[in-house]
Amino acid sequence: MNLRPFTWAVTPAVAAAVTLALTACGSSPAATAALAGNSPTPGPYAGNPDSGDCLLGANGADVEVGVADPTSSCSRWIQNLAGNGLVWYPVSRMVVPGSAGTADGETMQETCDLTDGTQELYVEDAGGQDYGDSICSQEEQNGWTPEGSPGPLAAQAQQAAQQQAQASASAAAAQASASAAAAQAQQASQAQDSLQSDVSTLDSDANTLNTDNSLASGIQQMKSDLGQEQGDYQSEQSDGCPSAAGDADTVGGDADTVGGDLDTLNGDIQTLQAGDIGAVKTDIANVNNDLASLQNLGASPDVSASAAIATGNQALDNASSAIGWAQGQGQQISSQAQALATTAQNWASQHGC
Repeated sequence: MNLRPFTWAVTPAVAAAVTLALTACGSSPAATAALAGNSPTPGPYAGNPDSGDCLLGANGADVEVGVADPTSSCSRWIQNLAGNGLVWYPVSRMVVPGSAGTADGETMQETCDLTDGTQELYVEDAGGQDYGDSICSQEEQNGWTPEGSPGPLAAQAQQAAQQQAQASASAAAAQASASAAAAQAQQASQAQDSLQSDVSTLDSDANTLNTDNSLASGIQQMKSDLGQEQGDYQSEQSDGCPSAAGDADTVGGDADTVGGDLDTLNGDIQTLQAGDIGAVKTDIANVNNDLASLQNLGASPDVSASAAIATGNQALDNASSAIGWAQGQGQQISSQAQALATTAQNWASQHGC
């Protein structure tokens, strides 16, 4: 079927453009597709250069027209399309649907895919698609009808759009994977730094716990005060009456001092448990958490933590033994002091002082 001429006027600019047009476009069995490179970014597609398809673009507007198996020359198409006031020119490629147009950068989409039984007219436009709708409407008035299934150019455009979408999805997935790997690497690095710091802290706190002598000092103070009490009891026996009664009271006061020492010792135990012992327990938990984090991230520790953990556990065992010893010693010394105070009072009473 021959192309029916449009009623649109031909401007002088069109005449100049026509001289640049293709002189003829022979018929072809179909247009074939070829993507422009392998980039996932928006790009054009084109038919086989030997197919004779007419691919046309317009100056200053995001609208393109493709004619597959044309029965009229491309210059004839350029001349007739000029009736809408645009200057048309041949292009080697059409923009992939869903990509930005070459003029205003708006998204190009299919406007229509028509056939006259022999030729295919495929139109893409952007924005409100005013130009594309006008072209499609005019051709339908000329007897063209929508394709029952996508024509060669429309099928090629759909395939190009699908390939572009797949490439974009693959690129996005690769980027997401790279971002996830970078995030995991950063987490692993932070966990390594944390482990190194926590191991160092554990070593320091374990050493502090091992060298803590507050309990031994407390026991030593109780022994000293017990010795004072024992000396005062000896004085009571040496002084005899009437001084023995006063000496007995002094011995009783010494026993109270020893009892106060026991209270101080118990306070030291509580301080040790909440302070140095608690710090070492927290340090060990932190180191184990760091190791678990690295394991979950699939990373091996940069520093060995086993020696520090063993040192910390040994310090806790030593502290537990020291507490048990101090409690036993403290109770024993306190009992001795109280018993001696009772003996001193009894001695004074027995001697009638």
